[in-house]
Amino acid sequence: MARVLVTCVGSGVGQSVLDSLNELRQDYIIGCDMNRNVYATHFCDEFHFVPGLYSEGYLDTLLNIAIERKADIIIPGHDHELALLSKDIDKFHAHGIEVLVSEPKIISISRDKYLWYEYFHERGCSIVPTYKVKDFKESPDLSIFPAIIKPAGGSASQGIHIVHEMNELEGMSDEDIIQPYLFPTKDDKNYETIVRAVNNRKFVQMSEISIQLIFGKDAKFKSIFISKNVLKNGIPVHIDTILPEEFEYLDEIMKFVPICEEQGVKGPVNVQGRITEKGIFFFEMNMRFTGITGNRAQLGFNEVKYLVSDFLGKSSRPLSYTGNKVGVRQVACSTINRLKEGQPINQTITILGGGGFLGTAFVRSIIDLSQYKRIVLVCRDSSYDKYVSKFQSPKIEVVKATDPLIQSIYNSSDVLVNFAGALANHSEDEVYSAISFLYDQTKKIAQAGIPLVINASSQSLYDQTLDKKKTEEDDTRINSPSAFQKHITEKFFHFVRDSYPLSRVVSLRFPRLLGCAEESQNGFFQLIPHSLRNGKKVLIANPLNNTTLLHVSDAVSAIMFVIAQERCDLPSIMNVPGVDVSMGDYAAECAKILDASPDWIECQNVAQVERSSQIDGSKMKSLGWTPQKTLNDIIVNLLETK
Repeated sequence: MARVLVTCVGSGVGQSVLDSLNELRQDYIIGCDMNRNVYATHFCDEFHFVPGLYSEGYLDTLLNIAIERKADIIIPGHDHELALLSKDIDKFHAHGIEVLVSEPKIISISRDKYLWYEYFHERGCSIVPTYKVKDFKESPDLSIFPAIIKPAGGSASQGIHIVHEMNELEGMSDEDIIQPYLFPTKDDKNYETIVRAVNNRKFVQMSEISIQLIFGKDAKFKSIFISKNVLKNGIPVHIDTILPEEFEYLDEIMKFVPICEEQGVKGPVNVQGRITEKGIFFFEMNMRFTGITGNRAQLGFNEVKYLVSDFLGKSSRPLSYTGNKVGVRQVACSTINRLKEGQPINQTITILGGGGFLGTAFVRSIIDLSQYKRIVLVCRDSSYDKYVSKFQSPKIEVVKATDPLIQSIYNSSDVLVNFAGALANHSEDEVYSAISFLYDQTKKIAQAGIPLVINASSQSLYDQTLDKKKTEEDDTRINSPSAFQKHITEKFFHFVRDSYPLSRVVSLRFPRLLGCAEESQNGFFQLIPHSLRNGKKVLIANPLNNTTLLHVSDAVSAIMFVIAQERCDLPSIMNVPGVDVSMGDYAAECAKILDASPDWIECQNVAQVERSSQIDGSKMKSLGWTPQKTLNDIIVNLLETK
């Protein structure tokens, strides 16, 4: 897997590069842009806000990100970056980072339309006749009218004028260039529309030939893609493929190849032209990927993936494409996660399983937080009345999972926390029901692109016979229906992460949770102190058996801690640390708190550990979170619970 840094991902080129890389999801994508809220953030594994590319220190910012995030290669997403990156490419090479960019000289030539005309015209390429306005005024050629005037270094169809007479050159910059307008052949379906527009001195881009030439890191020609593009407002919307062997002007195109090789061209080269009644003429060349690079990938010509592999010294199959398909670019609607500095406010948090032990504690802890404007509790139909009566706050909205607008609920969520699932004492039918419910919901959650998703999981996934503190790297061992449900639920939510890479998805594996509750969830651990307080003898069958305990308030705190994290690289699975204790020591601590006689505790098997559910919470501790409740606090709280 390559780590690819793509710049200016908010541009059409940047988005198209992402589309190509995401076709197979084989690479780790690091996106950056000067706009925090670009559409493309959905399609990156991580996103970084950077200053504008004209800002002082922009290059150093890119370099630092590339070093810190261990990028293998950088792909520029904007024309104006080409010269900047090419000029200082040694800075990146010094750190072992490739940059998919060509040599400075050829970039400079391609960026100036007059220099480009001179250089390639002199070498036999069919370039549209090009003059500087200053020179044309001194020695006019009236046969070129109607003509097009544009900046020599312009891009994106900016600053373009249509002129029909010499007097219209007044006021035009002497440094601009002038070219005859290239009308397509009369059999072009857009011919009449173009003629009318030009006669009315309106510039239109509706029909062009686009050629993508691919050169490897060794500056040798590798492949070619040819298409006839129909444009709307200057943007290609219909890409009609032309196979090289079927293109009558292939020889004219191939004249560019030896010139580019001679100049050490590396990476993509896009040449644009038009077929006229006098043959083909080329009017522009760019040393980069284009807005239809993603379409070319869909047609089988994934130039981005090919060049990433080539620049990194990896083999890749030769590029080819189909001639029986066309590319189409239409409008797509999406929402993206708003990124801003500081702690977000007025967020919508959506919770599944909010009626359970931990879910209830969490909901009640956030009701009064100003951070959340809306708390949505998604429940099964059968639980709806219970939820409505249990939670009464103007902030809380209870929604059935079968609600026709449930997808809109998820789409509007900023944070989602899942507590839903079956407990250890639930039947297999209840476990199956929980799995089915979560399967249906995670499919919808995956479509929503929620910025942060937290799944409450359990230490029960680990091998309970292994007498060690289990880490996240230890194998899971499914020995009960409820453990299987936790296992498959983690898989469901990791599917959410894989569907929308920018969605941070974290499964927190909690230890045994204890604390005050409306319904007793404390079992054996509550029975011991209550029995001792009532003067009853306690039997501990295996005093060496051990576990990790966590107060429910600390569990809530752990979730809030993860929500507050802004880093992109949170582990997808984390054990939540707690208090490690053996059964025998737990009973002894209860007796100590109650001033009860140790003789009230009978221990049987003292020879070996038969079960161990202790977990290693080092990962979470390294992030800066530790539990606050001690063993003493937990026991005292249990004594307060009826």
